[in-house]
Amino acid sequence: MWACTRGPCQGCPPPLRQLLCPLLLGRIAMGNVTIGLIAFVIIFGGALIGVSAARYLPEHHLNAETRSAVSVSVAIVGTLSALVIGLLISTASHSFSERSVAVSDISSDIVRVDRMLRRFGPEADYARMQLREWAAAKAQELFPDPGQPPKTGQDTMELLESLQDAILSLTPKGPTPEFMRSRALALTVGITDARWKLAHESSTIPMPFLFLLMFWLAVVFASFGLFAPLNGTAIAALLLCTMAVSGGIVMILELDSPFSCLLRIPSEPMRMALAQIQK
Repeated sequence: MWACTRGPCQGCPPPLRQLLCPLLLGRIAMGNVTIGLIAFVIIFGGALIGVSAARYLPEHHLNAETRSAVSVSVAIVGTLSALVIGLLISTASHSFSERSVAVSDISSDIVRVDRMLRRFGPEADYARMQLREWAAAKAQELFPDPGQPPKTGQDTMELLESLQDAILSLTPKGPTPEFMRSRALALTVGITDARWKLAHESSTIPMPFLFLLMFWLAVVFASFGLFAPLNGTAIAALLLCTMAVSGGIVMILELDSPFSCLLRIPSEPMRMALAQIQK
């Protein structure tokens, strides 16, 4: 038996491991629109297979009893597909909302840290400069501007650690500066937690699950095509329904990729926080 060293691909044959396993795990970077086109081809292809099969099957294979048996069977697959689509929408929407909240939390904490350092006094000017440098780098990492060099998570993490070192180096002279220093340091710890949450938030939609859903939908549409009349109206209806379902899959994937696709988390909170601390 073949051994695979990549965990979920355990047992995958070596000749297929490098090609198929990364695809099923979503490790090959495919655009969401590309996956939507694949879904369209698979689902509409199922419908066309059904239409073609109806032309060659004997008449008694398409009678009322057969139609009833096929309809009942496909109803189970259709119901299961609808439940899965609802689950994917809920999961992707929850992931999008969580990341949006994390960005808002980071933005508000940036302003609060700056306020604490401002109240500490002139001794904290260097720490405030470090904060502005980190905030600008973080905004570029999450919401890159065209033409600007990209920032990596490692770059921003090093800047955040430099900010924490600058705050730790402050020497408070009294209870009020001590409170400001400890509060600013605590806020940077919260920023670190939110940063790791964003950094480790991978795709919540398993690719094998998504392709299995496409197969189910292809079976459903094949049953539609099997008993559909062979005319332009029926084909157009199948085409439009396939486009609608494929578009829904694209939107689910867009919600699951909020920093690099069409549906993006708003950058205004981060931009406003950056503008606020520049004053």
